[in-house]
Amino acid sequence: MFFIPGQLIGLLTFPGVIVHELAHQICCRICNIPVFEVKYFQFSNPCGYVIHEKCDNPWKNLLTAAGPFLVNTVLGMIITMPAYLQLFVFGDIESTVSSPLGLLQIFLLWVGFSVLMHAFPSTGDARSLVASVLKNQDVSLIAKIITAPIVGLIYLGALGSVVWLDLAYAVAISMLGPSLLVKIFYG
Repeated sequence: MFFIPGQLIGLLTFPGVIVHELAHQICCRICNIPVFEVKYFQFSNPCGYVIHEKCDNPWKNLLTAAGPFLVNTVLGMIITMPAYLQLFVFGDIESTVSSPLGLLQIFLLWVGFSVLMHAFPSTGDARSLVASVLKNQDVSLIAKIITAPIVGLIYLGALGSVVWLDLAYAVAISMLGPSLLVKIFYG
């Protein structure tokens, strides 16, 4: 199996790390959770982080942990859409590699893939949900029932990144998302 250290992947996909951490920070602001420190990107492990005040509200914890999944997925799909349209709807592959506009399309693909590759919440986010929701006796059963499968999916995503699930997700969303939108709007 081909193995690339996480720090190298982080360096190559740094726009995604930045958007991921920004999404956490935005969700903290939406939920009125004070943020103490933000590192949008660094050359060590983890590549980025947001340190915020602990929160007793399970719904705010869930939004803060899952925010990057929503933000990175939508933003990554939007960023890759022009390249998708150029390559697959208009079928102009030749100009994509031979013109300045083509270089822009390649740049958008890189940024979009980077953002999409960092859509999955981290195991740190999962551990935070376990502590603040699943192990918290003051949290309702319904919040625990909703949070438990999300925590499981986060851990599966982390495990799957060993076999490039994050890259497969980036490719799938950058292709399927725009394809569905084209079908919706253009039949």
